[in-house]
Amino acid sequence: MASKTRTPKSAPPAARRPRRRRGAVPPDRLVTRAAAGLPAFLPAQRWFGSKARTIAGVTPLDHAVVPGTAGILALFDVVFADAGRETYLVPVTPDAGEARFGDAMDDPAVCAALVELIRIGGSVSGRRGAFRFIPTEALADILPGPSEKVNRVRTEQSNTSVSFDGKAILKLFRKLEPGPNPDFEITDFLTRRTTFRGVPRLAGSIVYMTAGGEGTTLAVLQEFVPNQGDAWTSTLGRLGEYYAVALDGMAGEGGSGQAFARTLADADAEEARRLGSLTGRLHMTLASATSDPAINPEPIAAADVAAWQARMQDYLGRVVATVASCLETLPAPDREMARQVVDLAPRLRTELAAVQILGQGVTKIRVHGDYHLGQILKSGDGFMILDFEGEPARPLEERRAKQCALKDVAGMLRSFDYAAHTGLLAAATPDDIGLADRLAPWAERWLTTVREAFLKGYLTETWEAGAPFLPRGQEALRAALRVFELDKAIYELNYEINHRPAWVRIPLEGVRRTMAPAPKPRAARLRPGEGPFTFVACVELLEFVGVRAENERQLAELIEEVSLDSIYYHTHAFFLRHKFVAGAYPNDFATWAAVQVRDRVLGERLAMVDPGEFANLQTLREELVSVIDDHLRRLQIVPGVIFGEPFDFIQSRIVEIATGTQVRTLQEFRDALLEVDVSAIYFHLVESRMRLGRGQNDFAAWLDRGLDLPELAARVRAVDPYAGSLERTRARLIQLCDEALAEGAGE
Repeated sequence: MASKTRTPKSAPPAARRPRRRRGAVPPDRLVTRAAAGLPAFLPAQRWFGSKARTIAGVTPLDHAVVPGTAGILALFDVVFADAGRETYLVPVTPDAGEARFGDAMDDPAVCAALVELIRIGGSVSGRRGAFRFIPTEALADILPGPSEKVNRVRTEQSNTSVSFDGKAILKLFRKLEPGPNPDFEITDFLTRRTTFRGVPRLAGSIVYMTAGGEGTTLAVLQEFVPNQGDAWTSTLGRLGEYYAVALDGMAGEGGSGQAFARTLADADAEEARRLGSLTGRLHMTLASATSDPAINPEPIAAADVAAWQARMQDYLGRVVATVASCLETLPAPDREMARQVVDLAPRLRTELAAVQILGQGVTKIRVHGDYHLGQILKSGDGFMILDFEGEPARPLEERRAKQCALKDVAGMLRSFDYAAHTGLLAAATPDDIGLADRLAPWAERWLTTVREAFLKGYLTETWEAGAPFLPRGQEALRAALRVFELDKAIYELNYEINHRPAWVRIPLEGVRRTMAPAPKPRAARLRPGEGPFTFVACVELLEFVGVRAENERQLAELIEEVSLDSIYYHTHAFFLRHKFVAGAYPNDFATWAAVQVRDRVLGERLAMVDPGEFANLQTLREELVSVIDDHLRRLQIVPGVIFGEPFDFIQSRIVEIATGTQVRTLQEFRDALLEVDVSAIYFHLVESRMRLGRGQNDFAAWLDRGLDLPELAARVRAVDPYAGSLERTRARLIQLCDEALAEGAGE
C-alpha cells in the first residue's frame, strides 16, 4: 500500500501527488527491492562509514514518496554480523540497471522537489512517522524562487550535498540517530538568534518525526557562500611556495630569499590570527545563549571533568596497546619514537590528568567538535566555518554535548601541525632524501608563528574579554590546552597507524611536543634592602608631523629634518604596534619601501638596520639616511609611489600605566611575565633603555640588583626584542626564568 501524502493547499504542481504511471514500480516494492540490494550497494558508497563490518541484513523502517517525482525518502535498519545496527537514509528511485534501484539524490527533479517542500513548509506521511520540511526566514533571501541548476556535489564523505543555482546547498545526512543533528542545531541558533555571520545561514531542514519521539534531522538547507576553496588546500599551496622560497634562499639567494620566506610565513600568521579571532567570536556567540537549554552554557561540574578524564585515559590505554602491538611494522625512522611513546604511557596519563584544572569556575559550551582547516572556507578576505556535525564516528549524544572550548582550539592547532608536515612531504623528492631535514627548521618556524598568531587572535576575543569558558590564569589556560592537544594527537596516532602508517611521525611528534610539562619552579627572593619589581604598561599617543614623502629621495631628506621622536616612533616603537609579528621589514621605513614603493632591495637594506645597535637616536637617524643615499647612488631614477601610499611622518609620546603588579621572587616574576599586557614587556625592555636613558632594560637590572642573579640578568640583558615580536620576546624571557628556576636559582 502506498504511503499517504499530506500536501498543503498552497503546494506548487511539482509538490502534488503524481498519478502512478502504468507499469511503475509500487513504492513498497521498490523499497523492499532496495533493502535486498543495499548489502552490496552500501560498502561502495563514500558516505558509508562501516565498510570494515559485514552486513547481515537490511530492513526497511519507513518511507514516503517525494511528491511530483519517482523518488522515495526511505529509512533502513542495517544489521551487522557483530550484532550491531545502524540506521541509514537512502532515498531511492526505480532503475533499469542490475541493482534495479538508484540513489534518488542523483535525480535533480527529486532534489528540487525536496527544496520546494521546504519552501512551503510541507509534510509527507510515512507508515510510522512524518517527514517534515521546515523553512527559516532566511530562505526567501537565500533562494527566492525555484532553482534552474541542480548539481550533486561529488566531494562528499559522511553526507551527500546538492547545490542549487550556486545559492544554496542541501546536505543530506546518511547515518542517523534520533535527535537534532548538531549541524542543524548550532546553525539554526546562529542564524535565527544572533548576528554572527561567520557560518552559512540556515535556510531550512528536513526532520523525521514519530509519535511521542524526538525529531531526527535528515537534512539541512544552507546558504552557499562564494569561496576560493577550503583553508586546508590554500594553506598547503602557500606552504609549497614558502618551502620553495626557503630552498632558493639556502641554495644561493641568501639573506634576501630567506627574508622573503619569513615574509610569507608572517603573512600566513596574519591569516591565522584572523581565523583565531573568528573562532573566538564564534565561541563568545555560542556562550551568549540564554533561552535554549540545548545551547545555553553550563558550569563544568566535577562529573564532567571525571568523565572527560576517564574517556581520555581509556582511549590512551587502547592506543598505546595498538602502538605496542605493531611497533615492528612501523617505518624504521619512526619506530624508536613510537617505542618512547609506549614507554612513557604513565607520564602521558599524568599529563592528561591535568584536565582536572577545568573544574574551577569554568563553563562548558557548544563547540564545533571537529575543527580543522578543512572545515574552513576562504571567502573573499575572510573565512566561513562549515560542518558542525562533530566527529562523525562518535555517538550523536557525545557530538551534541557541551564541551570545553579548548577542544576546538586544540583541533585547529593540530591542523596547522598537519599542514606544516604535509607540506614537507610534498616538497620532498626521491632524488634528495635530505631535503625534508633541511626544511625542518623552516617548518618549525612557520608552525610556531601561525600557532602563536591563531592563539593571539583567539585569546584577544575571549580570554582578554573575560570569557567564562576559559581558565582565568594563563598557566591554567596553557595546561588545559596542552591536555586537549595531547588527546587530539593520541586520536591522530591511532588513525594514522590504522590508515596511513607512513604519516605516523606527524602525531608522534605532536605527542612529544605537547607532553613535556613546564619545569617545576623554585623561588628566588629579594636581597635585603631591595624593593619589589613593579610592572608598568604603556600606551602610545600619536601626532602627525605634517610632512610626507612621495619618493625615496624625499624620505631621506625628511628623515634628516624630523624630530628624534619621529625617528623613534618609526623604528623602536614599531615593535609596540606589531606586538605579535614584527615581519621581515621591522621598521616603518623598510616596510614602506618594500610594500608601497615596491623597492624590495631598499626595503631589505633598511630592514637590516637594527635600532638596538645604536647608542642614541641621532646615530640611528644618520645610518638610515646613509643607507638610502647609498642605494639611490646606484640608481638612475628615484623610486617613488605609483599605486601605493605616501609615507606620513608621525611622532609619539608614551603614557605610563600602572598595572598594580609587584613581584618579590623569581617565581612571581616569571608568573607575572605570563599575565601582564605585552606593552609592559616593551616598556621595560625598550622604552626604559632607550627613551628614558636607563642604560639597560629594567628586567636585567632588577634581577641583578634585587635578586642577586647576575648570570640570569646577563641572559636577559642579551635578549634582543628587535629580533622578533614582543610575544616571542615574552616567551624567551619566560624560558630563561624556567631554566634558572629548574637549576635552583636563588636558593
